[in-house]
Amino acid sequence: MPPIEILLNYFLGSTTLVSIYIAWKSRKSELKKTEASALEAIDSIYTKMSIVTDKKLEEMQRIIDENTIEIKNLKKQLEDYQKKCAQCSNHSNNEKRVV
Repeated sequence: MPPIEILLNYFLGSTTLVSIYIAWKSRKSELKKTEASALEAIDSIYTKMSIVTDKKLEEMQRIIDENTIEIKNLKKQLEDYQKKCAQCSNHSNNEKRVV
């Protein structure tokens, strides 16, 4: 049987190796947790930005639709005005001045 000092040295040395291994594994685990936390934060920010962007796009589309309707109405009014003025007595006088 080896002396107690050698046995203690092996035992304490092996626990040190085990603790180093556990510390190394826990460090990797902490890194993975940190990465996952960062990815969750990025995902949260992306989700919020996409919601804001969707709202802005809907608002812009609503404005475009309103302007399209207004343009159509103005074109119709202009056509009606042109038809009405084509029959005016001073219409031929205005054409001579423009030319």
